[in-house]
Amino acid sequence: MAEIDGIVIREASIPDFETVAAMLRKLGAHVGASPKVTAADLAAFGPGGRGHTEILVAEEGGAIVGIALYSIVFSAWRGRPGIYVSDLFVEDSARGTGLGTRLLRAAVAREISRGCAYLKLDVDKSNAAGLSFYEKRGFKLSDHDHTMVLEQDGMARL
Repeated sequence: MAEIDGIVIREASIPDFETVAAMLRKLGAHVGASPKVTAADLAAFGPGGRGHTEILVAEEGGAIVGIALYSIVFSAWRGRPGIYVSDLFVEDSARGTGLGTRLLRAAVAREISRGCAYLKLDVDKSNAAGLSFYEKRGFKLSDHDHTMVLEQDGMARL
């Protein structure tokens, strides 16, 4: 990917996974959660592994300052695939610079050629700054969807 203003947005590789996992733990702490993700998890399920998630990193001066994790999902309502952003994180030092928007744009630019027609994400209810960030970029709260989760033990019982 191209460098703009000293920042390169590119696909993450195995040497990045420890930093990405640490950033995901920071994101969790920001919203009061304790993610258990490790570099090994990202290697197993991310790019180069099973490919369940794509990972973009924003790098400035050789240091990763932002990340976007996303997956491709299919919407029967739209009849098209879309991008589901599971995690977007920008270090405090890079907030307010447009980096979060650039990461989202990079994901869209990569996936639009695959026919992706929408971008979807969830925002933690306690993350007012995140909600504001997305609303300023045109995202709308869904009136008809509730996020529901069935954890692994429930999946086994199902």
